[in-house]
Amino acid sequence: MKNIIKFFIKNRILFAILLLLGLSSWSTVALASANAVIVQSDSVNVRVGPGLAYANMGQVKKGDKLAILAEKNKWYQVRLSGDKIGWIASWLIDNTDVSSTANKVGIVKVPNTTVFKSADSSSNVLGTIEQSQKVTIMYQDQGWTQILYNGTAGWVKSNFIQGTQETSGSTSTSNTSSDDDIKKVTVTQPSAKLRIDPDQDSRIVKTAKVGKQFDYLSKDGKWYKVRDSDGSVGYIASWVVTISGTKSAVKSAATNISEATIVIDPGHGGDDSGAESKKNTYEKNFTLAYAKAIKKDLEQTGARVVLTRSGDDSKSLGDRARLSSKIQADAFISLHFDSSAQANAGSGVTTYYYNKNKDGQLADDLNSQLKSLSVGNRGTEQKDLYVLHYNSQPSVLVELGYINSKTDYKYINSDTYKEQVAKDITNGLKQYFK
Repeated sequence: MKNIIKFFIKNRILFAILLLLGLSSWSTVALASANAVIVQSDSVNVRVGPGLAYANMGQVKKGDKLAILAEKNKWYQVRLSGDKIGWIASWLIDNTDVSSTANKVGIVKVPNTTVFKSADSSSNVLGTIEQSQKVTIMYQDQGWTQILYNGTAGWVKSNFIQGTQETSGSTSTSNTSSDDDIKKVTVTQPSAKLRIDPDQDSRIVKTAKVGKQFDYLSKDGKWYKVRDSDGSVGYIASWVVTISGTKSAVKSAATNISEATIVIDPGHGGDDSGAESKKNTYEKNFTLAYAKAIKKDLEQTGARVVLTRSGDDSKSLGDRARLSSKIQADAFISLHFDSSAQANAGSGVTTYYYNKNKDGQLADDLNSQLKSLSVGNRGTEQKDLYVLHYNSQPSVLVELGYINSKTDYKYINSDTYKEQVAKDITNGLKQYFK
């Protein structure tokens, strides 16, 4: 026994070193895998930024393991092979247990710290980072730290980085912003104003037509700071433009429906019952039932679907319209049922839009599918409706028949018609997102 005790005392330093090495190895592995997810879908598009407005940079396949770096608007920023950084729609991963807050934030301790492409001082230099700048730490190994740097992964010496208790989900670091990927903004609404300050009451620098492009400089709240080809600089509201990560404009609805975020707005609700049928049933109940049916059908495509209300709630028109901007929706559809001054005086489906350039294609694609409904079709029509006028995203309002028409109500009150509407709207959106 004494010999054993003497052996441990004599070799206590060796045991301590082995223990530290074991802990170091464990912490390195833990940091590398603390925030990983396995792709369950057959394939998922990877984009330059968090949304359909950004260019597609490739795909990941089923079984691929991705490191989650950040989360924005239900999109995950991920590290890919070759240390590339991209964004994928979180709802397509089929994994809901991922948290984007596991990545630690570090502070650069040394002025002009060099960022290398690989964990090797002889590798290519990506750039330098100023002292005291915060960076997102993705991985650490053998004296090197991998960080998020200008939309890609870079390496710096670990002794140049001081760790903090912050995580990338609780702070904003200069190298995690997807806004770095924006190259252009393209005007989508007529007479868009370029202003001297990010305020609707500030002086107008110039007025821009639909299709006009500006170089993106930065973002201030809901305003983009941009530069025109003549060198003039100003601010333009984010709700009158679309953004692009490429040299040419990217339509916000230019991909498969599975990546789309769609807002379905069941009209009325709460104290606002809407129109009434002869049978003392109200429009608000039908719009909610139809919205849920459409949501169920759309989710089969993989799309992310958000309802403005899921129960008999009162929602202001402003809240409904603003939800589109808040979640950067790719399409907004408000559901209603028409009513005429005299019973049985009206019939058919009408699809309304406000801005032809922003909303026209969505209205046309949906209306082309709704033409097959039994109640007939009244076509598309421009109309100044609040949820369309004050909606920054492509949006339409669909009147799905006349609730005070005996003929239309027979269909409106049937499950068959409701299922057909859901199918037609899904098919119309599939066409729109091609």
